[in-house]
Amino acid sequence: MPQSPPPIYIHIGTQKTGSTSIQAHLWAHQKALKAQGVNYVQAGRKRAAHNQIAITERNGDIQPLLEKVVQEIDALPDHTHIISSEMFFRPSIAAALAAHLPEHQKQRVKLVTYLRRQDKFLEAMYKQTLKNGRFRGSPAKYAQQRQIASFYGTTLDAFAAAFGKEALIVRIFERSTLHNGDVVEDFAQSIGLHGTLCALPRQAQSNPTLSLEVSHLLGMLNRTTDINTKQLIREISRHQTKGATRSGDCYSIAERAEIMDLCAQDNAYVAKTYCDAPAALFEIDDLSPSTTVSGPSDTEKLSNLEDAIFAVFRAIGKTHSSQLK
Repeated sequence: MPQSPPPIYIHIGTQKTGSTSIQAHLWAHQKALKAQGVNYVQAGRKRAAHNQIAITERNGDIQPLLEKVVQEIDALPDHTHIISSEMFFRPSIAAALAAHLPEHQKQRVKLVTYLRRQDKFLEAMYKQTLKNGRFRGSPAKYAQQRQIASFYGTTLDAFAAAFGKEALIVRIFERSTLHNGDVVEDFAQSIGLHGTLCALPRQAQSNPTLSLEVSHLLGMLNRTTDINTKQLIREISRHQTKGATRSGDCYSIAERAEIMDLCAQDNAYVAKTYCDAPAALFEIDDLSPSTTVSGPSDTEKLSNLEDAIFAVFRAIGKTHSSQLK
């Protein structure tokens, strides 16, 4: 009896769930992986991620690009193939992939997705758009505008309709649920390649969670100067400057609880439909009414701002010193 061809794994995000770390690892070791029968598909990516596919689907004719993907996969029929973009998590991508992948490849597809608790997801996305200079409002205003993006059920349904519910591998992006608390190890474990992927040297941490104050300062620099803030972020990450990275500093406990209440029905549906029967999709014990966590004092706010100013100015001095003379 002929052996079935190995899977085609399509990592569909979501955003702010360690996708950059997964992609950096695959990209850095693509030659070694290919020699072991694992192809990190070249078509559709310029460097580490297949974002070109998602961008083309939104802005142009995706068929020529996906034809190249199909040809590359068919040229290596005995390889496991991996495609990855956090920008894939939308129903239109599910439809486009289903329309343009041939049936013999669609049958091999497994879809890997990581879901992040919505209050944490919205905070991470807010800081992302803030530091890029694309958003200037409050965290609450951002949450109000992007709430629909944190309802996961509709997008999962679209991929299930396109490839079958059994093709979906749904993982929760929480350190306590990840294999060894690490998203790269968890991804490798989830696709049955732990020994292959994790035997290779790890890359430095990518895309750290910056503090609210640092994110504000980077956004101001993006809007008012030609300073390369990506260089600043890399320098801040390498140096691990005191107070430059911080989580949980955008929304109060009450605001977080409100966000999770709004997502509760959708989360219950996703848990029942796509997970291995957890009672709830996310743990939210830290948001109970009895939780007493006060916000930072005025002194702490000043200290946080001072840390942020030092981190950003130090990074400017290290990366743009020639421009400052």
